[in-house]
Amino acid sequence: MIQAKKEEVKKQMEAAALKVFFEKGFSKAKMSDIAEEINISVGNIYTYFKNKNELFYTVIPASLVDYLQKILVESIHIVNQNFLDDTNEKEAAIYQEQIHLLTEYHMQIVIIFEKSHGTIYSNAKNELIDLMIATKKPYMKDTYQKSDINKEENMILLNILANSFVDMILDLLKREMSVESRKRIFEMLSIYRLHGVKSLNQ
Repeated sequence: MIQAKKEEVKKQMEAAALKVFFEKGFSKAKMSDIAEEINISVGNIYTYFKNKNELFYTVIPASLVDYLQKILVESIHIVNQNFLDDTNEKEAAIYQEQIHLLTEYHMQIVIIFEKSHGTIYSNAKNELIDLMIATKKPYMKDTYQKSDINKEENMILLNILANSFVDMILDLLKREMSVESRKRIFEMLSIYRLHGVKSLNQ
């Protein structure tokens, strides 16, 4: 019973920390802000977490960043390998994983990419964009049916599109809305992105 109570208290602290990090960012968040969120003493938090860093990496573990990157890389491969097949099963499965990520971890994702100054994730957004570009690059062609774009111009375009995609997702995740609304909007963004990507393969 005592252990269960401790776990419940710890979960409350983690939920409060996530909310504060989302609102203020890691660098501006204070342990006192987290304590105030659930009406406990700061000292009580230190009985569970030795400092703000440990609490931060508990609610936003590196494994989540790795998972995000894995899902994104996999989706880029699938879209480019099967760009003529809208009903591909792998594409549908990866889409469902993306939906799960955006609904279950929307606050964590925003914190990682926009509110993590002073942590190991400080450059996570640029690293993600570089990874997207590196993943797409092998699928790029020397010539295209619809454009006379050269390799250098194509790389600039790819960089713009990668930045735009990440910013669109972050914009969606930062807005207050229901889970169902977030899903529907993400679905439309995915359709928009998918058809845009397909046109670049021709």
